[in-house]
Amino acid sequence: MDLNKKELLKFCSPSDYSISNLENGTIFCQHFSAYNDPFEFWTNIHDGVPDAAEEPERFSAALAAWGMTGTPPDDEDLIEYFNECHNYQPSFKEMRDSARIACFGSQRDNLLMWSHYADGLRGFCIVFDEDAVVKSEEGAFLLDVEYLDAPPVVDSFVYAIAKDQEWYHEVAIQETEALIKHLGGADKNYWIADFEKAGAEAFAKMREIWQHVFAVKPSEWSYEQERRLLVPTSFSDKKPIMRPFPTDAVKEIILGERMSEGYRDKLLRVLDKRYPGVPIRKAYRAKNYYTINVC
Repeated sequence: MDLNKKELLKFCSPSDYSISNLENGTIFCQHFSAYNDPFEFWTNIHDGVPDAAEEPERFSAALAAWGMTGTPPDDEDLIEYFNECHNYQPSFKEMRDSARIACFGSQRDNLLMWSHYADGLRGFCIVFDEDAVVKSEEGAFLLDVEYLDAPPVVDSFVYAIAKDQEWYHEVAIQETEALIKHLGGADKNYWIADFEKAGAEAFAKMREIWQHVFAVKPSEWSYEQERRLLVPTSFSDKKPIMRPFPTDAVKEIILGERMSEGYRDKLLRVLDKRYPGVPIRKAYRAKNYYTINVC
């Protein structure tokens, strides 16, 4: 196993509820307001077409996303394009209200995660296959939480431009490939390389903004090294959902060394029935260091 690779880990308390979720193959996903961090989704969101004189930083960022840095604000093509992109802006506030979140760890030997979320090594940890979890139903996506000292600022107008540019260059690639085929393999691959680079830059900007809207927390939480699954819904309320996952999404189970014998027996029965053959490991305290070992 690559020790530098982040895993997708669910630390579970030694409760009947934890066993029930494992037995039913479900992950509990909540509205962000249910979490204990009061700064969840505390992002500052800007929108609307930026005024070059009053909002020069926003205006420059929009030009950069368009790939037309230095264009004067009275340029007719710029005015027309910016007015068009105004209609493409997403409502991040509505999107985050309808999203449901499941939180995961990423380090199997994280002492504080075993302490806080698995009742001091009395619980267990599920090691998930992240592709199987994300793809079990359409629409979900996985983000690694970023830890900052102050709330980020995001711009939905810049996002709209980046999304339009990503789409534009994807279409350009398809049309160029069709042209190459029509011309019998003429060498236009350098065009495709340029389009791919511009499209990748646009997608990276979208990803950065998406990150700052949906997966940022105060630096005090950095010990968690959290990853989060975001599931879009059509809900207008704050009720949670149970997200299903297939049995092959469970790669390993790690038992805490302080788990009671009775709870261990109940858990092993579920594993034998629902997840036969899944490796079972143990997390235990090192003798001479404040360290959690897993074997």
